[in-house]
Amino acid sequence: MTCLAWALLLVILAGGCGPAEHGPIVVFCSPDSARLRQAIQGLKKALGPASLEVVCVPEFGEQGPEELRRLRQQKPRLLMVFGAPALMWTAPVEKRIPIVFALVAYPYFTGAAYDPEKPGDHQENIAGIASPPPLRAALEHGVPLLGPGAWGMLYDPDDGVAVELKEGFLKEAPALGVWPLTEASTDAAGDRRGLESLLARRARVIYLPPAPSASRYAEGLLEMGRKGEVLVLSSHPEASRQGAVLWVALDYERLGEEAGALARRVLNGEKPARIPIMESSPLRIKVDETLLRRWSGYPPGK
Repeated sequence: MTCLAWALLLVILAGGCGPAEHGPIVVFCSPDSARLRQAIQGLKKALGPASLEVVCVPEFGEQGPEELRRLRQQKPRLLMVFGAPALMWTAPVEKRIPIVFALVAYPYFTGAAYDPEKPGDHQENIAGIASPPPLRAALEHGVPLLGPGAWGMLYDPDDGVAVELKEGFLKEAPALGVWPLTEASTDAAGDRRGLESLLARRARVIYLPPAPSASRYAEGLLEMGRKGEVLVLSSHPEASRQGAVLWVALDYERLGEEAGALARRVLNGEKPARIPIMESSPLRIKVDETLLRRWSGYPPGK
């Protein structure tokens, strides 16, 4: 083979590994959830008429890596990655196609980014938005409304998100005048015992965290709130708000819009390597004024 032929072959191979100039925009996400669908809605609003292929896969099993392999073969001009499991699959294997991630609380254990103190230090083809859960915001809004004192939180030690939130609760709460109480549980029977234990330990408020395992006991806790057995502060984005005096949760549609704005920057030619990892936790806040009046005892006799 001549030198010219070798050179042409190398150009063809190199071009075949990267994104196609007019390829699709692909959204690879895991796991499917109401919050994820809200984010997709915001993304579509931000990107306008751009055509999106959305592929959501389960958090566990072989479907995720298999679907990712298929999507990479399409050579998309941009790969949007929503959710930590999807990013953990994608970052180690894709080094050329531009990637924008969102709906990831802590991207620094996924391989996409390396140091929260250095937001510009990340994989060169990746840009994204880190969205820590709104624990601090919930405490800051909750203490003036519900008062300080003993607050409780139930967590599942097998749920990494719940453990992170428990540690944050123990660290952040005392500075705001809250005495944090925690109980651990891994099943429904343990959930009931844990909530009863928090009440026995005189928790005035119980915090419902935005952890996957919290869905297991959310309805039971909110029913306690509706019955007036305990004040409930919720940050769970998918559980009912009825029974929570205060609800402070992430605004996932807004996060989708922010991811879309970041995607537009990349589509317009800005290099992901030059975009520091952003941090954003837009909030939705609701107060149940009927429950609040009932707890405050105003008006008298109510």
